[in-house]
Amino acid sequence: MQIHALGTGGYHPNEVRHTASFLLPEAGILFDAGTATFRVTERLLHKDLHLFLTHPHWDHIIGLTYLYVPMLLEQIQSIKLYGNRYTLEAVKKHLFAEPTFSHMPAFELIELESFEQPEVQIDSCLVRWQPLPSHPGGSTAYVVEKQEQKFAYVTDTYVDGSYEDFIRNADLLIHECYFSDETSEWAEKTGHSYLTQVAELASRTDVKKLLLTHIDPRANSEEPWDLTDVKTVFSEIEFAKDLQSFQLWIDQ
Repeated sequence: MQIHALGTGGYHPNEVRHTASFLLPEAGILFDAGTATFRVTERLLHKDLHLFLTHPHWDHIIGLTYLYVPMLLEQIQSIKLYGNRYTLEAVKKHLFAEPTFSHMPAFELIELESFEQPEVQIDSCLVRWQPLPSHPGGSTAYVVEKQEQKFAYVTDTYVDGSYEDFIRNADLLIHECYFSDETSEWAEKTGHSYLTQVAELASRTDVKKLLLTHIDPRANSEEPWDLTDVKTVFSEIEFAKDLQSFQLWIDQ
């Protein structure tokens, strides 16, 4: 099973990155619906999509509007849209609202609060979640577990210590890194992360590989900052790039 990095930028797209969207094609699981969501249909191996939102800021939800035509054409037959109550209310009341975009696709809206435990089984994948308190309005971290392996997706948060146990021992951690070390003073103020603190987090939590995402769009390059020094903190680190794919599990 693979994960496809469809969009790896933050805030707004630039010449090398669209905004947040990560797809597990074989499982029919998508995390976030940024401007890269137009890339989903041709890569999805299911007619049914499970779409998990981290929070309702535009760079993570604007792509929901792009799913209207694929559903009309039955390229995608059903979409279950997961998010906390605050996020789904924002989608209904503000994104799909007159006069901006009046027709919401036929999503099945599923509140995370409706589950007895913060997890859902999707075929052979267990998806779990945890709130992230340090971003304005909050965000949500997700983990996918299968065959004793673990993938974690964490974005729009300051590295505040609240989710270390949640991501511990992940085989792959995709974590936001909006700021370089040179602009680190803005991280806590805005509820985002900077380079060295993300590398230190990966080291503390014994993850195997770290991909940096949600990059400041002003850093208009696939390799926006030099990673030489930070690799002394955590060696298995690289920038996620749009249209990259990674093998997560070898299906038995």
